[in-house]
Amino acid sequence: MDNNRIIELLARKKANEATPRELEELKELLTSFPDALYFDEVVSEIWAQQQGIEDMSEEELNTFYQAHQLKYKEELVFNSGKADAITGAGADISTETEVSSLAFTPDTPTKLNSWFQKYSTVLGVACGIFIISMAAFFYLKNSAKEFDTQVFCGKGTRKKIQLPDGTLVWLNAESSLSYDSHLADNKQRIVHLVGEAFFDVAHQKHRPFIVHTQQLSVKVLGTAFNVKAYEKDQGTEATLLRGSIELSMNDKPAEKIILKPSEKFATTVPKKNQANKSGKQDQELPLDLMVESIVPIHIAGAEYIEETSWKDNVLVFQNESLEDLKPRLERWFNIHIELGQTIPSNYRFTGVLKNENIKEALTAMQLIKPFHFKLKADDVIIY
Repeated sequence: MDNNRIIELLARKKANEATPRELEELKELLTSFPDALYFDEVVSEIWAQQQGIEDMSEEELNTFYQAHQLKYKEELVFNSGKADAITGAGADISTETEVSSLAFTPDTPTKLNSWFQKYSTVLGVACGIFIISMAAFFYLKNSAKEFDTQVFCGKGTRKKIQLPDGTLVWLNAESSLSYDSHLADNKQRIVHLVGEAFFDVAHQKHRPFIVHTQQLSVKVLGTAFNVKAYEKDQGTEATLLRGSIELSMNDKPAEKIILKPSEKFATTVPKKNQANKSGKQDQELPLDLMVESIVPIHIAGAEYIEETSWKDNVLVFQNESLEDLKPRLERWFNIHIELGQTIPSNYRFTGVLKNENIKEALTAMQLIKPFHFKLKADDVIIY
């Protein structure tokens, strides 16, 4: 796996400097190497905490660099001379390929510290790649103490696994679950989820079961619930079928939300305001939080729970646009969908997919609203 290129592209994406071709390349890399999803989380966390790196003392920074050097001595290293040249007047710091191939050897800890202080802001994305790579080492090293087992589920597939404590987990497409192989012996049974999973937790009165995602954490003793935390979806959902769960947002751990059976908690990301005259976007608004009751869907004489039907290999959707369905269909069928400009935005679809392939699914959807599609290998164009 090309870790350097994945980190590089993730950094450009976070800086809003990635081209459409680079975004497509990143998507292909993340699809081909599911374990790279963890780099995505690392990038998101470190990008928000970069100032902490800049404020390190000389001793902390030198220790930080030495640990990175042991892990990545042949991967991401920098050269102070070329970095100086790049940061000169009129320099283009977006030439990330050139920067990431440089070699840097600090003469003293003081020079190392001053180099970071001088260039961490100026180099922008290029320096961010270096910082992220070092932080990734510490993130993965610390996580390894807690999580020594990882289960991945690629697009177009779903898995059912049993954890060491007896908990049953259904893992949805394009998802990963990390946990400790000694989970059953720990005071807290902690797992980390990227994507979507349904949990049927083995009850252990004095050993709470905790699911961490990028946005929120779920704490239970023994219950059945679903957690959906795809980064591409931007929002996060937790659906409770039985028992009770305690939710908390990671940025507000003291605020607790208790769900009752047949309730769903969801976060949504408000749309950003229009770009101002300077061309910059306003700061993102706080997440919208919502608790609502689960309403079963009745289709063709059968009843379905949309939020959890996937674990039974049934894809259910109600009154959804093609734009909303696009990521779900891509994960379900392991395809890439391109939507044409001619598709009316008011097209809405309700349906149930069980054993259909993508061609059969789209043909059935054509009976609801008229549209055309073309299939080419794993690519679909809808127009």
